[in-house]
Amino acid sequence: MGRNISSAMVEHLDFFQSFDDVKVYYDNGQDIVKQALDRSVGKALSKGVVRRRKTSMTVYRLEQVADYLCTIELALVKYEAKEDGETYNKFFGGIGSFKRNWPKQARSKRI
Repeated sequence: MGRNISSAMVEHLDFFQSFDDVKVYYDNGQDIVKQALDRSVGKALSKGVVRRRKTSMTVYRLEQVADYLCTIELALVKYEAKEDGETYNKFFGGIGSFKRNWPKQARSKRI
């Protein structure tokens, strides 16, 4: 996970360097994710520009959007690996319904 984050940040380094500050918002829900973010951002960007903030999903809309997009991508991976389970089927309506609607809608929102 850390390598993927670092690679993506290095690939888009010009974009990140165009800002005076880069804020990393994470609710510390999973320690492994927190560690990957901390290490990756620290490697890719100068420590002087990185600001870390603990967040609450009820306060930050951007975090809610990021969580939604990650959920859709994770669901796609799980469906393709046949590891989806009944919760995914109840929420998304099965793999066919999911693939016809959710990934297309979520990916149209990418920057």
